[in-house]
Amino acid sequence: MSAASGATGGRTASIVDDVQRELLQEYPEDTPVAACYHLTWPDQKIYRGVLKDLAKIVHDNHLTLTTMLVVGEAIDNRQGLSELYSKHFTHLFRKGDDEQPS
Repeated sequence: MSAASGATGGRTASIVDDVQRELLQEYPEDTPVAACYHLTWPDQKIYRGVLKDLAKIVHDNHLTLTTMLVVGEAIDNRQGLSELYSKHFTHLFRKGDDEQPS
């Protein structure tokens, strides 16, 4: 993935200092980022911030091998967590439960 394209992309957090330094050469320091820990696991956590703080976010929260870094404007285009796997969500392959979560 080339940062020069300005595309949103994902990387693992194992080399976050180098990744941040490389991305700052192509993206503005206020580019939205998300450090996504244990995605789809029960203990999933998503830490949001800006590129200039990416390494600090990862280090301060002790994020490791099971962390994916997402960088780009697409991060700010939605709110909340995905409902794709919610039993209440209807999609092409499943009709959701009509009862909404409380």
